Amino acid sequence: MNGVDLSHVLGKQVTTPALFWMIWMLYRDLRDGKRQTQEAQRKMTESSSREGDEEKEAADDNIGISKWKPLRKIREQVVPVEEEEKEKYTRWDETEPYPYKPFKPGEHRLTMGVTTIPFNYWFVMDKTFKKRIDAKWEILRTDYEDLVYHVDPAMINDDGGESNNVPTDDMYAKIVISPKDVEQADQGLCEVYSNVINYLACKFPQYFHVVLSPGETPGALYNSVLNEYHPVDPNRYLQLANDSPLCINYRCFNTDIIPDKLTKDLHIKEDEIGYRVLISCDRTRRAHELILAMGRLVEDDLLLLSRNERKQYNGEYIMLSGLFGFAAGFNPRNRFLKPLTLVHGPVPEYKRDLQSQMNKFLAHLKPYALANRVNYTFQNHDMLYAQKKFTDSRARSLDELHGGKDVHYRSERQTLTKFSTPNGSDTIVFGVRTYLWNFRDQWLANNFYNQPHIIDELERAISDMNHILGTYKGRDEWGPPLMNIIEQHKKLRMAN
Repeated sequence: MNGVDLSHVLGKQVTTPALFWMIWMLYRDLRDGKRQTQEAQRKMTESSSREGDEEKEAADDNIGISKWKPLRKIREQVVPVEEEEKEKYTRWDETEPYPYKPFKPGEHRLTMGVTTIPFNYWFVMDKTFKKRIDAKWEILRTDYEDLVYHVDPAMINDDGGESNNVPTDDMYAKIVISPKDVEQADQGLCEVYSNVINYLACKFPQYFHVVLSPGETPGALYNSVLNEYHPVDPNRYLQLANDSPLCINYRCFNTDIIPDKLTKDLHIKEDEIGYRVLISCDRTRRAHELILAMGRLVEDDLLLLSRNERKQYNGEYIMLSGLFGFAAGFNPRNRFLKPLTLVHGPVPEYKRDLQSQMNKFLAHLKPYALANRVNYTFQNHDMLYAQKKFTDSRARSLDELHGGKDVHYRSERQTLTKFSTPNGSDTIVFGVRTYLWNFRDQWLANNFYNQPHIIDELERAISDMNHILGTYKGRDEWGPPLMNIIEQHKKLRMAN
């Protein structure tokens, strides 16, 4: 074959076959290179798409760009109650309160008594739901300033001067509040509120469902039991001004249940009870409304605790926000801005036996892990909230207690969980669900509690209670009439 003169390119002559071979090799390399490039681009696109989907889902989880759906963490752990109980499922208003049994024979020893349960059981609903929420709302009308609290910018006292010298281990030192602490209270509240909304929409979708996805607005969750609406996106809700025009009639927006006096005398930070609850801006008012909304979505009182920026009180968690509507025997505001050790101050031997154990437990509690404990006591009235100690250390007769009808069994289901906040910190949520049973008419009529061996265990638990715990629980007041009722019940059972 004739050669092709490529000497001006390659510096030598090349035959035609050799030229074709060179062209083929060049084509193959270009083809393979293109395939590799396309494959790399495909993998990058898939990876980017996955990351984009995750980012989009995270964004959708929080602001609902298109259609709102519950957070992935909640969807993975929470089973709808109808699906879980199947043929055993009953409506909320047909479901009896669960008969927990926190008592047992033998001398009581102070322990944490905490068990870990699935996050799926954070909240429960039964036939007391509406009645309890209505009762809590009525209590708030008269005692709001002692029951609802949230850190406000007017409380900031971190001047960078004398406050720097406050010892971090003094449990009785006044708290130092910085702008970051106010931010932490807001972020903690938003995290808790968002998880409450997500949980209810997953666990009880037949009663709580999002009818407006958040975006330009905070969105709307419809509570069909109470026929009212609440925001979905708490962060967007905090940005609303008092005069913001709204397309949704949020139940707690600008509610008149928040006393005007909380906005006055902002220079007075404390009174004879403790730290005052202050509202100096629209944002804090919105925070109170979110707390109130949670108080109308679940029966549980929810208390929010975080460490402050100075890590005072040996880094213990401090009560920064929440609602304590059904406190028994104390004023809840006395616990506001106090470390956990002082919150448990009245509990016998807490500092000696439980302080260190509790602090370690909370420090190691992981987000979305759920701890649970149940306690019990008795009282000689039917009040869910009573500031004063409901004992006067005087034994009451059955005649004084209307034949025993005033004796009530009171039990609390307490839960603890933790949520991370965007600023890298975290918030502990302490939930308190209160059960109150008239002992003669309800407790002894319950199919579980009225079993002879259960009554025997209760009787022995009360008899074996040591003096310190008995005094704390007021056994001298309710013990004698309670034992008389139990004895009468046993005789009646034997006679039948």
